[in-house]
Amino acid sequence: MQTPDSSDTCTQTFHDRHIHGIAGVDFATSNNDQIRAALTLLRDRRTTQVTASLPSLHTEYLWAALTRLQSLHAQGLLAGVHLEGPFIAPEYAGAHPHEALLVPDSTAGRALLEQLLQLQTETSLVTMMTVAPELPGFEDLVQQLVTHGITPAFGHTGATYDQMRAAITHIYELTGQAVMITHLYNAMRGFHHRDPGPLLAVVEAADSGRVVVELIADGHHVDLNLIRWWFHHYPTAVRLVSDASAATGIAGQAPLAAGPPRLGHQVLQSAGPAGPRLEGQDTLASGGKDLLSIHDGLVAGGFDHDMVCGAMQ
Repeated sequence: MQTPDSSDTCTQTFHDRHIHGIAGVDFATSNNDQIRAALTLLRDRRTTQVTASLPSLHTEYLWAALTRLQSLHAQGLLAGVHLEGPFIAPEYAGAHPHEALLVPDSTAGRALLEQLLQLQTETSLVTMMTVAPELPGFEDLVQQLVTHGITPAFGHTGATYDQMRAAITHIYELTGQAVMITHLYNAMRGFHHRDPGPLLAVVEAADSGRVVVELIADGHHVDLNLIRWWFHHYPTAVRLVSDASAATGIAGQAPLAAGPPRLGHQVLQSAGPAGPRLEGQDTLASGGKDLLSIHDGLVAGGFDHDMVCGAMQ
């Protein structure tokens, strides 16, 4: 397949660190032949490195997915796995099924973490986990994640300003590295002048170089003027991700798998003008573009191509 024209603006390849699938293929539930086809499609579109993101899944489905993806990771086809849950806030779960969510300080939460860390000792498969810092058991959870080579990221959260500020400080002091914020603004408590919530804490941390913020620049998730603001003020803090799913199409590309697109347990509507949605609902469920389409759209909109490419590494 010929590499699509990007108006000669960028020759770099991309690493999508938050992507659930593409063109009918769901990393959580599709078979490995289908996932290989999806990875080939992405490589042809300059996304040569992929960290497969899994939504919150019931435990037995999670282990099946991790076992399946481990073989692709061992072959060098995947950079790793990002677990987007299950330790996230129900009020900000977005497209994640509430029945699959867990609290770290619970019997089921501790059991899942124990199994995950055992697997991690054997494989080093999981590279990142999105967690809500306000949940009970947060500090013990992130301590164990860091010890086992899993980067905690903050998202799907209703944290207060003080909770997010303390959490960022805690992880930064624990790791010495900038703290990842999962798709900033989306599935997150908003800003209010009497209750600033987590957003003010994130901006303050960006000012001191203590966070990296994921942004989904597909035209649906975050206003492009706000993305422009981040590039203007904190360009090195921006990481562009697709958050694409099986419902995210590629122009001229037929679906690589039969059946309705899925996001783990959830059935999706294919991406239309408003982006992928949960079936029969208005809930925005994933990104509407892959990184190449995001790149080309931003550059066409006047964004500096070097800055855009740098945020996709």
